[in-house]
Amino acid sequence: MDDEKAEILRFPQTRVRMKSSGPINDLGLSKLSQQVGSSGRSARGHWCSYCQGIWYSYFLEAECPKCGNRHG
Repeated sequence: MDDEKAEILRFPQTRVRMKSSGPINDLGLSKLSQQVGSSGRSARGHWCSYCQGIWYSYFLEAECPKCGNRHG
């Protein structure tokens, strides 16, 4: 390996700042997480800027279950 430092390329949607001034909507579990049939405990939250809410998933999903947005 070379001694040069690798350049870090950040994924653009890894940290999206919430821009909501009103109440935050609970968008529920993703479709795949619902099929697993779990209670929703220990699921990770994801922000949807179009729906102004948070949806939850157990898996590495990127699509809002309400509107289909994949960009945070």
